[in-house]
Amino acid sequence: MSRRLIYPKEVTDQEARRLAEPAALATGILCCLLILVGINGVYAGNTNYLLIILGCIGTVYAVVLFYVIMPSPERLHSYKWPIVFSNVTLISTGIYLLSGNLRTLLLIIMVLISIVMLILWDRSATYVFISLCGGLYILITIGRTSLAEFINQAVIFLMAVILVETFERLYASNQKRVVRLQAINDFARHVSISLDVQEVADLVGKAIREALQADTYFLGLVEDELLNLQMIFDDGEFYPPQSMPLEGSLSGWVIRNEESLFIADLRKDVELEGVKVVLMGKNKTSLCWMGVHLHARHINGIIAVASYKPNDFNRTDLELLENLAQQAALVLDNAYHHAEVEAQSRLDSLTGVYNHGNIVKILNDEAQSCTLKAVPLSLIMLDVDYFKQYNDNYGHIVGDQVLTVLTQAIRKHIKSSDSVGRWGGEEFTIVLPGTTGLQAQLVAGRVQETVSSLTLHDRGGKCLPFPTVSQGVAVFPAEANDVFKLIDLADQRLYVAKERGRNQIEPKVGSWNL
Repeated sequence: MSRRLIYPKEVTDQEARRLAEPAALATGILCCLLILVGINGVYAGNTNYLLIILGCIGTVYAVVLFYVIMPSPERLHSYKWPIVFSNVTLISTGIYLLSGNLRTLLLIIMVLISIVMLILWDRSATYVFISLCGGLYILITIGRTSLAEFINQAVIFLMAVILVETFERLYASNQKRVVRLQAINDFARHVSISLDVQEVADLVGKAIREALQADTYFLGLVEDELLNLQMIFDDGEFYPPQSMPLEGSLSGWVIRNEESLFIADLRKDVELEGVKVVLMGKNKTSLCWMGVHLHARHINGIIAVASYKPNDFNRTDLELLENLAQQAALVLDNAYHHAEVEAQSRLDSLTGVYNHGNIVKILNDEAQSCTLKAVPLSLIMLDVDYFKQYNDNYGHIVGDQVLTVLTQAIRKHIKSSDSVGRWGGEEFTIVLPGTTGLQAQLVAGRVQETVSSLTLHDRGGKCLPFPTVSQGVAVFPAEANDVFKLIDLADQRLYVAKERGRNQIEPKVGSWNL
């Protein structure tokens, strides 16, 4: 594994020095050892000024390394290879000048330096250092030491390799844990401010990619006994949303039992009654699968991940996915609740159609869209005839029923792209984009015909007559090139219809061929 530094560039000098202290200490011990051995040789009559000089040079090197290079991560990286070869030079010189227990101590210091190199840099620099020291050790000591001493000291090189690999795996495991924690923290930070379902799904996918590196994953929410997949990723590709039945699937089992499911090897038979593997995305079978339940007040669903390799996930991965699912469920629940509240704020509380403010906004938006498409837009203003008298005769509760039943009748005769809103009191507005005046008159006629056949019952069960309605129709932009002019024109025609005796449509049905 290759990396630059284990600590970020913004790390303080003090933290960098703390990480570098073992290397400086080991180098300092080596240099002092050389000096002491050299001085001892002088007193013993074995003049060895070369050893003292090398020790002094090494001491200066250690001081420069500790105070100048190591406090700076950038310098430490830039001088990586000079430092490696300098350490090789010191170690090999010590191997040449020392013997016995002193050489063994030197090799132990070499092991310490190897571990520190691994921490500060990477395996390549560490193994270059160990290999060069080992090769020079063989060249220097061959024929000069006993076989037993050679084997004992050679074992230290093997210990260095074992320790480097052990620390490397510990580091890799720790880095994986750090990446996962970072992914969860990033997810929690970004998702906490989101109220959009698709954005939450995208953030879940991002966290899964960074923390688990799954081959495939999806997020699905239950609606009308179907699992609607908001996000599907498979083998490097995203797929459009789709729906699948719950029954007989691994996802259905997770949702029905409200618990997580982890299958390490799908090559073996899945011992779950009535469950079979369902392919999504590419026609490629996953061999390791995890699914966790998404559950909150307004939502019910699943997050699932899979790999094309068996045993690619473990229980720690499942715990991470459960953590993501728990946070995602809360945020999705908030998003759905927010959407629900927002939708309610746009509707009339009695009839459930758009309120005055939103029907005006919809009319403006549709007018702009129809202008771009060069198609007409028709507007119907509808008013209940003699509604005040009706309320006075039968009561406001029955009057409210009239308005509710009337909106239901209107909805039966308009398309999903059309809109109906309560303009105020007993007056309603019907917006018909892409509809000509003649077509709008036909809609108004069908509404009038349906209303004439409606009846109501009071609390005692007595049958009550349903009031009639008057309607005015206007077309944009043929008759009015401005939304407010369109509203005024339709309103004027509504009053003409009332003046003609009510229960009328203006212009008259069949008399207008727009």
